[in-house]
Amino acid sequence: MSSVKLKDRIDIYADNNNYRLLNRVPIIIVINGRSFHKVTSLIDKPYCDNFAESMLSTTVKLCMEIEGALFSYQYNDEIIIVARNDQNSDTLPWYDNKLQKICSITASIATQHFNLYASNTNLNLMGDSLFTSQVFAVPTIAEAINTIIYKQQQNFYTSIQFSCFYELLKKYDKSTIKEMLADLSTDEKIDLLKQECNIDFHEYPQSFRRGSACYKSPKVIDGVVKNKWIVNTELPIFTKDQSFLTNIFRMGSDIFRVE
Repeated sequence: MSSVKLKDRIDIYADNNNYRLLNRVPIIIVINGRSFHKVTSLIDKPYCDNFAESMLSTTVKLCMEIEGALFSYQYNDEIIIVARNDQNSDTLPWYDNKLQKICSITASIATQHFNLYASNTNLNLMGDSLFTSQVFAVPTIAEAINTIIYKQQQNFYTSIQFSCFYELLKKYDKSTIKEMLADLSTDEKIDLLKQECNIDFHEYPQSFRRGSACYKSPKVIDGVVKNKWIVNTELPIFTKDQSFLTNIFRMGSDIFRVE
C-alpha cells in the first residue's frame, strides 16, 4: 500500500473531526478545574484568599494569551472568557477557530499557570491541578452578555450553597445538613446561615458573592490613552447595572471610572 495514500486517508480521518467554530461571532471559552472538590479539600472553605488569587492570576494569563479576548468572568474554579474576531475586516480567528486546538491550549495554559502560582503562594492542594476547557459560539453580542449574566446568577446560588454547607459542617454531619437545606429558597438559606452560624452572607467578599472580571479599561499613561487589562473584584449585579457589560462588549472597553 502506498504510504502517500495511507497518509491521505489518515489526514481525512483527522480533518473530518477537526471542527471549526463559525467565523465573526462571539466565542465563549469555559475553563473548569477538574475534580477540584478533591484537589482543594485541604484549603479553607467556603472562601480562601490564596485560592481566589490563584484563579484570578490564571484568568489574567488566559486573557493575555487568547487573541481577541474581550472579557473574562471568574468564580469558584471556573473561568469564562468571551473572545471576538470581528472588530474589523482584517481580524483573523485565533487558531483558525479550530475547536480542538482552542480547547487544548486554553486548558494547558490554565493548568500550567495555576499550578505555578499556587506553588509560589504555598496553596495547600492535594496534588497538581488539571483544567478542562469547553468552547462554543453564540450568535450575537447580546447572547454573549446573557452568558455572563447567567454565570453570575449561577455563582450567586453556588456561593450561598457553599457558605451554608461548609459553615454548618462545623456543627453538623453531612446528612443532617442535606436535610436542613432541602427545599429551602436562597433567602431562607441566608437566614439559616445567620441563625445557625451567626454569619451574614453579605459580609463575605464581594468577589465570592458576585464573581470577578478581567477586561481592558482605558488608562491615561504619559498623556496617552491606552487600554490595559484590569481585574475587577467589586462587580455590580449585572441585571441591575446593564450598562456595565454593554459598555465593555459593544464598545470594546469599559467607560472611564474613578480610580
